[in-house]
Amino acid sequence: METETMKKFESREEILESLQEKRDLAGADLSGLDLSGIKLMGLNLKGADLHDSNLAHATLAFADMADINLANAQLEEARIGGANLRNANLRGVDMTGAKVTAVDMHEADLTGADLSESRLIAVDVTGADFTDAKTANATALVEWKDAKVQPADLPEAVAPPRWLPFVFAGIIGLGLFLILRRRKKRVA
Repeated sequence: METETMKKFESREEILESLQEKRDLAGADLSGLDLSGIKLMGLNLKGADLHDSNLAHATLAFADMADINLANAQLEEARIGGANLRNANLRGVDMTGAKVTAVDMHEADLTGADLSESRLIAVDVTGADFTDAKTANATALVEWKDAKVQPADLPEAVAPPRWLPFVFAGIIGLGLFLILRRRKKRVA
């Protein structure tokens, strides 16, 4: 007997209808579907199969996608944030121009992935494999030394915004002001 979590979805509409009932697509077969622009947030997609799917311009946020199969999927200009992609199969995935923030890619396989023009911020790549990954014009704030195999050409490090030093100076100035104010009140 096939369980609901092993269900093969045939269309985007069928997925959206299923999500109205429950936020769980663990183990679901979504392979080969056109899901461009879809917003999948706060879902359980653990072990789901999305190989060869079109997720261009999609938003995948706060989702458990451990052990997911995204091999050869199209994720151009996608936004992926706060997600668990541990042990994910991302072989040959096209993430051109993707924005990836605060994502756990521990032990993920990105062999042959295209990360050109992407932006990776606070991504855990511990044990991840970037063999033959393309990173032209990509930027990143990532600890690459923890990867199993680093990209041949490491993405350019993300420069902090120009206004950031002023924020730190303002915080320090406010802290000093408050300390001096307390001292003055104690003395008086």
